[in-house]
Amino acid sequence: MGAMNKVWVMNRHTDSALSDDNLVLKEFPLEEPAPGQIRVKSMYLSLDPTNKVWLAPYFTYVPPLPIGAPMRGFIIGVVDKSNAAGYAAGDHVYGLMTWGEYCNIDPTQTSYMMKLPKDDSVPLETWISALTMNGQTAYYGLLVKGRPKAGETVLISGAAGATGLITGQIAKIAGTRVVGIAGGAEKCRSLVEDYGFDAAIDYKNENVIEAIARTCPNGIDIYFDNIGGEILDAGLTNLAIGARVVICGGIADYGNLGDPSKQHGIKNYFALLMKRATMEGFVIFDFVGSLEHAKCERSLMQWYKEGRLKYRSHVVDGLEKAFPSLSLLFTGGNTGKLIVQISKDVK
Repeated sequence: MGAMNKVWVMNRHTDSALSDDNLVLKEFPLEEPAPGQIRVKSMYLSLDPTNKVWLAPYFTYVPPLPIGAPMRGFIIGVVDKSNAAGYAAGDHVYGLMTWGEYCNIDPTQTSYMMKLPKDDSVPLETWISALTMNGQTAYYGLLVKGRPKAGETVLISGAAGATGLITGQIAKIAGTRVVGIAGGAEKCRSLVEDYGFDAAIDYKNENVIEAIARTCPNGIDIYFDNIGGEILDAGLTNLAIGARVVICGGIADYGNLGDPSKQHGIKNYFALLMKRATMEGFVIFDFVGSLEHAKCERSLMQWYKEGRLKYRSHVVDGLEKAFPSLSLLFTGGNTGKLIVQISKDVK
């Protein structure tokens, strides 16, 4: 028998709660890359709340995965074999690939692919934790959609998550006052003491509406929302005139995607009228290939090398733990960026 490739594949769709059998780990013969393709050996897999959205049986902002298809995800890996121009064996790449030990992919046909620069001073863990999808999402959401001005107040929900941590630090670089919402005293302490937030709100142990009014006495100029639900409604109670509400995620309702009647929705939307505010959603794919994308990459790298951009990783060991670990994102069981180390052959 030849070499085999372990891959997580779609077994049963869901638009509500996760079940153990939504994805199954299977083995397939390891295939040679076709003309125009590269074969990537996976090193790190990013686990993100949007992975739950991609399990739905209908079009969200990407097409649904057919039953039996490999699960998609953001991967850092090394090119094992190349039949594509511009890529050679040994190159490190990052992109939207599949949850497996290996992936054959045409770099020109995927919605996100980049070759990582050769820079031994930047660990691969840093790339997947801060300099790629999560860091870029924070950059676009805050700077492009939020349009911060020095002295304004920024409120971030899900602030202790991978995107929230980077968003808060970019907001400080932009000269704003930053307040984060997180769950638990330790996460709130870390936001202030380790990541430079001006204040933190513990949604598990505080009245969130009262805490927002206390920590944002002049109102919220930019609300960067990763949660939705009751937390979003609480944020809308204290908007400043002309506020910008940026919708990055809605983890509170990811278990009710297929049934709007069960979703919390926006119950305090009238605040948008009263404060002449705007609310806008976005996804990272909106910016891939743009001039802003190149500027984003340069800025994140500069801030990281200047010591102005920190991150925290929660590393799970082994591809077989990928899907069982996804639920940590919805229970608050992870601390920082949740990633799976697939290959020990990491430089």
